[in-house]
Amino acid sequence: MKTTFVIAAVIAAASLLGACQYAETPEPVTAAPVAEQHREAHALAQAACAGCHSVEAYGLSPNSAAPEWPVIANTPGLTRETLTFWLTEAHNYPEQMDFYLDEDEVEQLVDYMLTLRRDDYHPPY
Repeated sequence: MKTTFVIAAVIAAASLLGACQYAETPEPVTAAPVAEQHREAHALAQAACAGCHSVEAYGLSPNSAAPEWPVIANTPGLTRETLTFWLTEAHNYPEQMDFYLDEDEVEQLVDYMLTLRRDDYHPPY
């Protein structure tokens, strides 16, 4: 009986100590805000590209065969001109990407994609 009382006292004490613990509510993880001048391009990217690519500063693409936009933007040797050319003139799009972008849309997407460049970038894989 004494053992039962001791065990009950230890459980009660542990419960009381646990109730005294305080943990702050963690801040939710959210996507980096898109600059005002790139919101329209971000919306276009979400509508036209996000079905396959991650178009955010962080995250994995829904389609594992489609590179994340930060990976593309931080590809060594990529320039505004090469990216623009690829989006307007490339004929090697995968079938899923067989759609037309007008000049303004290409320029918006290129401008937005280049905002994803980072000096300290390291590929996620």
